[in-house]
Amino acid sequence: MTARILQLTSFGGVCLVVLLSPWLFGAWEQWWFWPFTALIFLSTLAFAGQLILSAAATDGAQDAPGRQVRVAVLLCALFTGYACVRFLQAEVFADAERNFLRFLTPLLLAAQVLFGFSRRQARWLFALLLADLCLLGLYGLINHALNGSRLVLGCERYAQYAGRLTGSYYCPDHFAGVMELALGLCLGLLLTRAAGRAWQTLAGLVAAIALTAIVWSKSRGAGLTVLVLLAAAAAWGLGQWPPIVRRRLRFAGAALALAALVLFVHLAPGYVTRFGAYFGWDQARGQPFAEKRRIVLTHLEGRDRPQMIAGALRAWRSSPRAMVFGIGPGMHQNLWPHFAASADGDRAAHKWPKYPNNTYHSYEVHSDWVQLLEEYGLVGLLLFLAAAAAAVAALLAELRRESRDLAERQWRPTGDLKHAVVLGALLGIAALGFHSLGDFNLQMPATVWLLGAIAALAGAETRPDYPA
Repeated sequence: MTARILQLTSFGGVCLVVLLSPWLFGAWEQWWFWPFTALIFLSTLAFAGQLILSAAATDGAQDAPGRQVRVAVLLCALFTGYACVRFLQAEVFADAERNFLRFLTPLLLAAQVLFGFSRRQARWLFALLLADLCLLGLYGLINHALNGSRLVLGCERYAQYAGRLTGSYYCPDHFAGVMELALGLCLGLLLTRAAGRAWQTLAGLVAAIALTAIVWSKSRGAGLTVLVLLAAAAAWGLGQWPPIVRRRLRFAGAALALAALVLFVHLAPGYVTRFGAYFGWDQARGQPFAEKRRIVLTHLEGRDRPQMIAGALRAWRSSPRAMVFGIGPGMHQNLWPHFAASADGDRAAHKWPKYPNNTYHSYEVHSDWVQLLEEYGLVGLLLFLAAAAAAVAALLAELRRESRDLAERQWRPTGDLKHAVVLGALLGIAALGFHSLGDFNLQMPATVWLLGAIAALAGAETRPDYPA
């Protein structure tokens, strides 16, 4: 009885975190971040008690996910251990602590889902996540239609985002990142042959909401990510069909996507203009190729993201130790003033750098991968990539295993949602992994908690004897 109460406590804590945190500005501000972090630790404590009691009742025999998933979890724990060591060595404790917790807390959430949830609880969480993301998207659309996203949950928006949908996040790019997760889950359901009409109808509705929210956000990164999502879905999501049907579906899907893209370019000129303005395409139009290249490169040099990324790389290259171990967790914003200005200045010659640091401050690099390299060095980047690659490999292996089983049954699918859960997690990882090349979605606590829960739901599907 006690183990059951602890298990329900863990389940409730996980649900509260992943369902509520996106509604509270992504839990970015400390007055939201810390209560949710405390809740994660409390639910983890209940989960630990549940494991101890369950192990005692079964003489230590515990059901576990597949071997590849366990390897991925071990690599995640290895990276987290390295991050903990670097956190303890950091010079600015508060910033390093938050940075480290951004890695630790999603791992704790994932462990509870992966090792503690029953199949029924996992299905409930999957359904609740889909419903929650649907409501988030609807709120964003309605709020934008009523007041142009002038208010974000009753608070004034930032002036630079005028005319763009922001939903429950202050930044439209970060809200678009959450909608990418919704779109990934929906594509997983739509490409599952036996998901059932009710599931697929809901998935179609949520996918339409998510796509509309992404378009209204006018996020360039999210727009490109949608194309990556569709390509990944075509590559990974058709394993429930015979090979000849897969080829036909991919050809038809590519033709449909191309037609939709051409139509979109004509129907949404404002969105397309944002791409052109960023790269200077309007100025390069009609120029020879060499001149076009010069104009585009010059235009990019003056943009905020390239400057922040260049400054982070200068900080990373500042010493051999920094290149190997990084400058320290959370140290980007503290050392930014020292490395922000471009390196072409000369104090002795009284020559200012071409791009001085006198207009803005960079709290985040606007590239999660570059910031990971800067703050944790080559060691941290390689450890993190190894863990991410192991997780992706484990989920892909599960899809291939399912495809082989279907081939033996003459491609007659069952009514299980395993394919939808695993594919949805793969697409979510691909979406945020790509979008984070030029943004910092993975710095948003609610987003990484969502991603951790979704990935863990997929990993739990590899458990050989998944308890009901």
